[in-house]
Amino acid sequence: MINRERIIAFLQWFILLALFAYDGFTYLPEESNFALLKSIYYTVIFVAFVFIITLQTRQGRIPHIDVGRVSYMAQAFIWLYFIRLFYDFMVAGVHQEIVTNPFAAVFLYVNAAIIPFYGLCCFRWELIDLRKLNTAILLIFLTMGMVSMYYIFTGKALEYIGSDGRFMGNASMDTIAFGHLGTSLVLMALSLFYQSDIRLWHKLLSISAIVAGLFISVAAGSRGALVALVVCFIAYLYMNGHKMKILIGLPVLAVLFLALLPILNDILASFGNQALERLHASIYDPNSMAAGVTSGRDVLYKKAWDNFIDSPLLGSSLFVDGEYVHNSVFESFLGLGIFGGLLFVGLLVYTFIKAIQLGEQDKRYLFVALLFIQYLLYSLFSRTLSMLPQFWLSMFLVIIYHSKEKSIA
Repeated sequence: MINRERIIAFLQWFILLALFAYDGFTYLPEESNFALLKSIYYTVIFVAFVFIITLQTRQGRIPHIDVGRVSYMAQAFIWLYFIRLFYDFMVAGVHQEIVTNPFAAVFLYVNAAIIPFYGLCCFRWELIDLRKLNTAILLIFLTMGMVSMYYIFTGKALEYIGSDGRFMGNASMDTIAFGHLGTSLVLMALSLFYQSDIRLWHKLLSISAIVAGLFISVAAGSRGALVALVVCFIAYLYMNGHKMKILIGLPVLAVLFLALLPILNDILASFGNQALERLHASIYDPNSMAAGVTSGRDVLYKKAWDNFIDSPLLGSSLFVDGEYVHNSVFESFLGLGIFGGLLFVGLLVYTFIKAIQLGEQDKRYLFVALLFIQYLLYSLFSRTLSMLPQFWLSMFLVIIYHSKEKSIA
């Protein structure tokens, strides 16, 4: 006889871990067919969602979690974004350098945002142990971290991109994802280490992951990932009730870091690593804007603002001259106009507040809250919303878990 409960639990675990492991694509060999692999990957996840819903329907259940009024905000935004994305690629014929196939761009977004939103609302969340989920995600990130360190130690990660001081292991390796991997490792490890009922191997795993994560974050040379690490650590202290440590300790650490940054930069540079060069220039070089340390973001922001002013009601496009604007808030105003932009900001503020509340209420939720804050910052510095599935996943987890806890209370 088929044990539907076990099948549902297995499929739920598979979907969550597969979605979190999305950046594993950056570690595939250069000759890999990424479009085909991602299509298979998302198709399998979609089929798993369908199986979960089907099995629960046959049990006489109505598989749906009521996440409250925020559901209308989330649905309104993800569908408005879909309409604009579809129009940009399929109608207006926008040429985008990263995803050149218009259908692939729309396909990726649907599977990154729309399907997970409705699919996760059909989950049986009582079958997911939060501590085990925290541990499993940590192990996945640590595995990818070992691969990234292999690139460094074997010299394959020394192919610099221009003069940015960032490197890549192969043509597919995204150095920003590389840096955020290190940040995620530290956050997952801190969240797990805080749990009161963990075993010794959990603590040893957490310590190892923190060391590896810090090394990866620095070595990647991604300033956005380092900023996310600092901000999330402040949030971590706040949610754990260490507010005085934030007020006293962090300013002292900030001063020490700024004072020691030139020395740290010289040490890394002596080994041929330019990872901190861009961060050093950002702070100490009076001509840093002219030196290009913003990676062209200042130019994109200005163009995005000008385009928004030209079309403030309906928006003009999600892209500026075929490039994504590297900021999710700018992107929402640019593509969806003032209404869509405010809708997105409202959704972010709501989710951020609920994330903090979750982390304060139950320390098992620390990793959920921290991941959302990290990927929110990720979206404010890099990529585009249509190509950042972890952002949507972490947002939906905060909304769903908050609704679940509220219904219990």
